[in-house]
Amino acid sequence: MLELYHWEPNGASARVMICLEEKGLEYSSHYLDVLAFEQHRPEFLQLSETGEVPVLVHGGAAYTEASYICEFLDEAFPERPLMPADARGRWEVRVWQKYVDDGFSASVSELAWSAYGARALSALAPGELSSALERIPTKERREVWKAAVRGLGEEQLARARVRVEAAAGKIESQLTGSQWLAGSAYSLADIAVFSYFKYLPPLCAGFVSDAATPHAMAWMRAVAARPAVRSALTRGRMADPYVVAAPGPEQIRWG
Repeated sequence: MLELYHWEPNGASARVMICLEEKGLEYSSHYLDVLAFEQHRPEFLQLSETGEVPVLVHGGAAYTEASYICEFLDEAFPERPLMPADARGRWEVRVWQKYVDDGFSASVSELAWSAYGARALSALAPGELSSALERIPTKERREVWKAAVRGLGEEQLARARVRVEAAAGKIESQLTGSQWLAGSAYSLADIAVFSYFKYLPPLCAGFVSDAATPHAMAWMRAVAARPAVRSALTRGRMADPYVVAAPGPEQIRWG
């Protein structure tokens, strides 16, 4: 039996949950409330030393990192493939997944946290919040959370908007001549991008809209209408998992 440790079906958790649903795989769901810091409990840290979700457990082994989990599932359970059959198509999927992992996910997460995240922690007493932050096991994740709780600065948010606007333009350009992002069929590329793009219409209405990005919006609706996607997005506790957010990955920095 597959087991999945996850939060709300948005962002990285959504990627794996959609993949599982698309492939028709049954799994045991373990919900971790990341805004209550349940991902830092000792028993979960045995599966993920950084305390990050999602984590897939199969055959006694724990698998981390959404891109790699999705590719593992596609290889381990080849029915209903979500990777193209040809080498070029698989390369295109991986390019899109890397694009999400290296920057798009972080930039969208910064905007989503600014809009939705801080108020979700308002019920915690200051001392309780401080103690929870200090229990985060790795310095990198601890600093990301502390920065998010302090409040992301306008300069950082402005950079995130610039990056997201560029990403929206790239996605729109790709979809102008194609129904899907990688090759001629729906794939892990679409799942990876959709899982963050769905945050954007209300957050970035100035440059993600039917007027500004008509092809991307039509694509987003087509993905959202898929039965597997609809099913995955109901497997959290929120009626709409895209009105809540947690601090995302740190921006990739080179040099």
